[in-house]
Amino acid sequence: MSSISIVGLGNMAGALADRALAGGNAVEIIGRDPAKAKELADALGGATVGTVGAA
Repeated sequence: MSSISIVGLGNMAGALADRALAGGNAVEIIGRDPAKAKELADALGGATVGTVGAA
């Protein structure tokens, strides 16, 4: 299992995160708006929210 950080909150970020999660990877969503990042992570189910500084 790999750990993948995705910077962005758009459709492409969501699609990439979804495929990475389906492959059994740990996914971290990073964006400028923490509330939107949490919303995307919750919608994906299984992703976590990171901070811009961590990227």
